Amino acid sequence: MLTVRPAQPNDLYGAAVARVASWRGAFTGLVPQDFLDAMDPAKIAAGWAESITAGRSRLYVAAAGDRIVGYSGMGPAREGPADAGELYALFVHPDWWGTGAGRLLTDAAITDLRGEGCTEVWLWVLEANARARAFYRRYGFAETAARASSSLGKLPELRLTLDLAAF
Repeated sequence: MLTVRPAQPNDLYGAAVARVASWRGAFTGLVPQDFLDAMDPAKIAAGWAESITAGRSRLYVAAAGDRIVGYSGMGPAREGPADAGELYALFVHPDWWGTGAGRLLTDAAITDLRGEGCTEVWLWVLEANARARAFYRRYGFAETAARASSSLGKLPELRLTLDLAAF
């Protein structure tokens, strides 16, 4: 059984392990392999601890017993109107893809952002990540005309939005 809750400091390393596994499962062939090979869960967890402590972001984790199987990270939109929130990240360990963990983590993020007064939620997704784009469409996000290039090899990204008033 999966439970979703706000991340505690001792959850961060497990969430980082899930992130690395998810990136390697989803992005092999899409992002530079040297980047994937260099991903370090300890460094990722330390960065999150700093960001959470500084109040720049919040994290929720999905746990199966003592194992952290995924996480969602959210906070204010990095650019845009003050009432926009952003889903910075949503990653689930590949062993848990298709189990509902991603939906539960997205639900937690949306509830959190709505509680902060957000009326819409944005996210960025790699254009080539068909699996993620399909998940977000099923959830209710709509692709916008906004485009950017990721810092990883200048890969095209799309911005998606969810209107919380209609959701």
